[in-house]
Amino acid sequence: MKVQIPDQEFRKAEYRIFPTLIQVHQLDFDTVRTYTSVVNAFLDDCDMDTWPDDIGKGTTSSRQVMNLLHLNEFANLKNLIDERLTEYCDDAGLGPVEIGKSWVNQQVQEGYVASHRHELSIVSGAYYPMVDEGSGSFVVESPIRTPRMAEIHNKTTDFTANKMEFEPKSGMLILFPSWLYHYSLPNKTANRVTISFNTFHKNS
Repeated sequence: MKVQIPDQEFRKAEYRIFPTLIQVHQLDFDTVRTYTSVVNAFLDDCDMDTWPDDIGKGTTSSRQVMNLLHLNEFANLKNLIDERLTEYCDDAGLGPVEIGKSWVNQQVQEGYVASHRHELSIVSGAYYPMVDEGSGSFVVESPIRTPRMAEIHNKTTDFTANKMEFEPKSGMLILFPSWLYHYSLPNKTANRVTISFNTFHKNS
């Protein structure tokens, strides 16, 4: 892509290049209400596993069920997420993707997820069917923090921030590139449930 320099006389031209696209979608109230019940029923039936210490503090279905969104009871939710993924890929200029692995995580008080990225995936996402108000934030890390190791920052701007925090709410869907390192802060509430998923390019 070629940068367009103004033709007329100018003092300064500013370009915000190589941005990272993160989208936050809010699903409708009926969907939130429906899948609160569906997820609760799933959690009651699923033998959730405890995370190893190096991953975080919480429980997950990832060892028992890795195709959560492909289960019949989650079909409508998957369709809604597929629509938002199509929108994300179009906005980002990516080829179409489809959901591969998907699972549910649960964090009670002081639960958290350590910093990680999602290998062999294109776009990853986190849908929050049930989140108590004031729950631990979803945090993404700057992908260019390491090469800026010699800089001294005197104020926080879009250019100097090393992390960005998103406070989750029930019904929120966050989509982000899978290579982006991210984590969650310790949960200060009683319950925080997340449906996470990875994607791959269609026909790949």
